[in-house]
Amino acid sequence: MYSRMKKQTVSLLALACFGDLSVTSAWAGDSFLAKPMATEREAIVHDHSLMDWSGITGEWGGAREAMEESGVSIEAVYTGEFARNFTANKVTGNGQTKTIYHTNTDITLTIDTEKSGLWSGGTLFIYGLGNTGASPSAYTGDLQTYSNIDAPSNWLIYEAWYEQQFGRVASLLVGLHDLNSEFYNSDYASLFLQSSFGIGPDMSGNVALSISPKAGLAARLKITPTGHTYIQAAVYDGNPATRGFKAGEGKLYIAESGVSSETATYKVGYWLHTAALTFGGNTFTKDYGAYGVIDQQIATLDGDGSIGWFLQYGYAPQGRNTVFSYVGSGFHLHGMIPSRAEDDLGIAVARANTHASATAANVAETSMELTYRLVATPWFTVQPSFQVIQHPGGDVAAPTVKAALLRFEISL
Repeated sequence: MYSRMKKQTVSLLALACFGDLSVTSAWAGDSFLAKPMATEREAIVHDHSLMDWSGITGEWGGAREAMEESGVSIEAVYTGEFARNFTANKVTGNGQTKTIYHTNTDITLTIDTEKSGLWSGGTLFIYGLGNTGASPSAYTGDLQTYSNIDAPSNWLIYEAWYEQQFGRVASLLVGLHDLNSEFYNSDYASLFLQSSFGIGPDMSGNVALSISPKAGLAARLKITPTGHTYIQAAVYDGNPATRGFKAGEGKLYIAESGVSSETATYKVGYWLHTAALTFGGNTFTKDYGAYGVIDQQIATLDGDGSIGWFLQYGYAPQGRNTVFSYVGSGFHLHGMIPSRAEDDLGIAVARANTHASATAANVAETSMELTYRLVATPWFTVQPSFQVIQHPGGDVAAPTVKAALLRFEISL
């Protein structure tokens, strides 16, 4: 799952991360990111002009604009999704075919300290998250989680952090923070609903991470020496479920650097988890891994149309991890229908190499996704997704599962 960005004011803050670069490269690694409302996401990635919109509830009699002029922004997005598995999986699933409905609600408060008349360079962010409904993956038995809003039913303060910007070169963030909002993410892969396209299972499938369903305490330093480069490093609570740096839980250290141009972004990262773990009967004092992400525009079409390609790769030591490598890749086709210039079509493959123990046979769970995101209005999007999952759960005896999602988002 993921955090969400605010509308136009926050989108413009995202652009400041990489100065005068195109919006495609600017998106990568911004504090507010991982996934905004679909309309905003499309505008950021494809460099559209951001529309002056206020969500389905309107301008609140002028109060919304007045608040934003004073540095206060309140946003809410409701996401509903129908999930259906067309294949009964008795091996790693529960042996049923079923349609379920689950939801995700995001409510965010952002305060710009300078606009609020306090001090310059400060941002306070509070994010309330609510999830309801059953887990789609309980029926498919897949380990990569084919819906990225799959989470236990709960309401909580998901993120609460403060960030201080020091000129245009550095920023420091502390508080409850979603790791995936800044690390190991891809612009073009963000279109897809399969969870691995958000963050690789070489991390999410092996160690406790500060991502959904609960973000943990963190401190992050980011340096942007030029408009085309950045380097960032952070330390996270080793077990976000407890929301405290406690003995025995360890810490998660992560560092990432990237370089961007008007048509591409390249990034590499390394992580280290210091908690002891046991795998295959052996105990290890730490776990670690590395990853890389490429976002590359490969063609432009008439009007606003374009074709983008992404590649994700992640590695973790095979002798101590359930998922020891991952590769994801796909194409993101934007504005392919002239009358639907804001829509996106995508096809991608996610392959997680896994084993149950150090001596078990290696099996790859492979998920293929075809999806289309239709931007009906600035505040309403619809997105169907069809997925085929081979060897769900990393079990060669499990049948190939076919499943579908129908998602809609409403900005309130």
